[in-house]
Amino acid sequence: MNLRCMYCQTLFGVSRDDMLIALQTIQAESLTHYDFHCPKCRRANRVERAKLERAYPNWQETVKAMTAEAASAAAGAAPARTPAAPKKAKVSPEKKTAAKGKAK
Repeated sequence: MNLRCMYCQTLFGVSRDDMLIALQTIQAESLTHYDFHCPKCRRANRVERAKLERAYPNWQETVKAMTAEAASAAAGAAPARTPAAPKKAKVSPEKKTAAKGKAK
């Protein structure tokens, strides 16, 4: 969706992912609008809920499909292994004494 900044008249685009996040936020917090910030002047531009819903119809089905896909991926994934701690390089006693001598 393309928006024009109300303050500096710059045209900027909003991705479908950003619209989905905005719609979820509006629904969760019972808001009437969402603020998108202009990339040029950084001022907030108010976009009404109805305009977002017109631009992204059936967004609720998309959210349900994404959550179902994430749940199936999490269930089918193998348990995550923790990465092994990196091994410290062993320093010979000769190098330790040489390093101490340089430090003094």
